[in-house]
Amino acid sequence: MKKNPRKKQQMKLVSNLDQIVQNIETVENYLTNENSDEQLKIATFIKRGTCFVAYQIDNEIRFAPSKFLGYVNNSLEKHIPSETDGRQTNTMIISILKSQPLLNEKLEKEYISYCKNLGLEPGEKGAFGVDRKYWFLKLDKEFIENEQVSGEFPEGKIIERIHKSRERNSKVVEIAKQNFKSKYGKLFCQVCNFDFEEKYGILGKDFIEAHHTIPVSKMKTDHKTKPEEIAMLCSNCHKMVHKKRPWLEMESLSNIINGSR
Repeated sequence: MKKNPRKKQQMKLVSNLDQIVQNIETVENYLTNENSDEQLKIATFIKRGTCFVAYQIDNEIRFAPSKFLGYVNNSLEKHIPSETDGRQTNTMIISILKSQPLLNEKLEKEYISYCKNLGLEPGEKGAFGVDRKYWFLKLDKEFIENEQVSGEFPEGKIIERIHKSRERNSKVVEIAKQNFKSKYGKLFCQVCNFDFEEKYGILGKDFIEAHHTIPVSKMKTDHKTKPEEIAMLCSNCHKMVHKKRPWLEMESLSNIINGSR
């Protein structure tokens, strides 16, 4: 007798604005963290969505798919294997925001621009050939200030996200890591020599963070990153390099570590 396939998890729908905003923060975190797999997955949702909540931080309008925002305390871990229904989430968001998602030519142009900043090429329409529709949400001042200024990246998360998306989309990080490993036989931090595999065993094998040595502010729009512009850094050194503006040179950080200022 064949076993019944495991029933997909049913998630609880949002019921208030705070829950939607919490999910927007989750989307922002996925786009700015160091896990490229999570970045790619959430970016794919943004690329394929049909209904979005648009929200403005600083001078940029950003977009989060309603299907992800519509479930309480959502995450990729819960969302991907679950039974989700955009019609249900839209119904709840309509109730909370007191408005219908609408066709909006201006927001459509902003959406295309936003996707390009993430390195995405969206289709002319959303999934299944459906026209994209939008709500616009005015976020409170506290949320905006938290997103604009990070203790680790004073110029704000959006700059760091564009920087990372450019690296990821050109696959330059993968090539840079391969070149580095071919030269040295392993991956390690170029500032402090930390070796993740040496410290964590198989768990840390082939793990290192990639640092773009040319700041985004100095890149031209059509800049194509070269493998030699990517440095291998451990998590701590990567954060310290970005802690000041202009960025610390790796040699300067090494001098700090070695006690010479």
